[in-house]
Amino acid sequence: MDNATFCRDTARPKRRQRGRDHELVRTRRTDTELRIEIAALPLRRYLAVRSRLPVIQHDRITRLDHVPDPEIDAVERSDLRHFAFHSGDIHSVDRPGFVRLVGKQIVLPIDAAPADLARPHTSERRFPDYTIGVDPSTGERITSTCDPDKLSNYFTDRGTPHCLTRVYFRREVLNRYTSQPSRYRIEAGRLGCLGLWGISIGTNPEGLTEVYLGDLGRDLPAEERDHWLSFNVPPSGGRDEGRFSRDILGQWTDGPPDPLRRLFAAREHFSTALSTLLGQAVYKTWHPADQIAFEGLHMPTSSEQQEADTLILLLAKGVIDYLNVKALRRLPGVTDPKALGINCLEAWVISSGEDSDTLIRPLRLLQGLRSTGPAHLRGKDWHATLTRAGLDGLRPDEQFVQVLTLTGDALRALAQHAETQHQSTQ
Repeated sequence: MDNATFCRDTARPKRRQRGRDHELVRTRRTDTELRIEIAALPLRRYLAVRSRLPVIQHDRITRLDHVPDPEIDAVERSDLRHFAFHSGDIHSVDRPGFVRLVGKQIVLPIDAAPADLARPHTSERRFPDYTIGVDPSTGERITSTCDPDKLSNYFTDRGTPHCLTRVYFRREVLNRYTSQPSRYRIEAGRLGCLGLWGISIGTNPEGLTEVYLGDLGRDLPAEERDHWLSFNVPPSGGRDEGRFSRDILGQWTDGPPDPLRRLFAAREHFSTALSTLLGQAVYKTWHPADQIAFEGLHMPTSSEQQEADTLILLLAKGVIDYLNVKALRRLPGVTDPKALGINCLEAWVISSGEDSDTLIRPLRLLQGLRSTGPAHLRGKDWHATLTRAGLDGLRPDEQFVQVLTLTGDALRALAQHAETQHQSTQ
């Protein structure tokens, strides 16, 4: 069936619908039979989309301790099915009787218009009210539906809030999506779920997640709207100015720096430059699970230490642990045949007369934070590492953003150094 995936943990085919798994097939095995159950409604919806009619053939025999008397011989026939049910004697001392059901039946597709087939749940038309402001005279929250058909726009004034009214949410609303990187992707200005749905988002100066009211009703599945509702807060801290300039004023703007995008670009630049210099890859081939996790690296959605620890582990694994040490030992200036990755880079930088502290220190910081914190028992070495880096006065989420930025800058500088050396040898 279309959009079906095989889940190894349950050994059951599932379909991702609106980003959630729905069980399609269930298998039950006993000592006497193998039973396969198929979810009827998704199957019939699939048949309607594909304009198909399946025919199911039945042939089931049950042995009995005695021969039925009188004999059974029944037939049922209609436009959709034809069954025959009869009994008999197999002339055996052990369980001589039997009954048998044979026949065929047609499964009809669901009776729905083509436009409705893309909306399999009636809850699709459920639009909750979101807080969009506060009445200054009473302090009561001002709410509005997110139904796009009921909101005003630039062409129609329905006496309701505009579809581009900004709605705000605590950033923890994104935790649901950052925990499943194989399914959801959060990029600069957008949250997406595979090819199923996506919504434009922003971040205001106070760190709240900003979404347009009409987008909540148009772009989010109903189940997701309920989730977002629980994190809805009154407007506070101003608007995302870069998003306002792009979306409302139609102006070209780069917006605030995106440390995450810069990190990914810097790692790619570093990999390409050093691989060209050495003539072989400086990063090992990704394990699929690690690649999904690293590509799902995201900006913190809370100030919890646990989330920062997870992000530090992912960053260190993708940037440091996947280094191809055998390749790095071929760098100029590396004399220790057992040197590890960062040590190889440091020896190379020192041998070329560059400031190793500037280029290598951020990588040492990342490795130190991983080793003294998330990867082992957290103790005084963890605090010492934070203090030396000037991070001890920051919240965990702020610490990670700083480390992310420094790591990207270091990789970019090392890439430029490798390009310069390669050009000098040409």
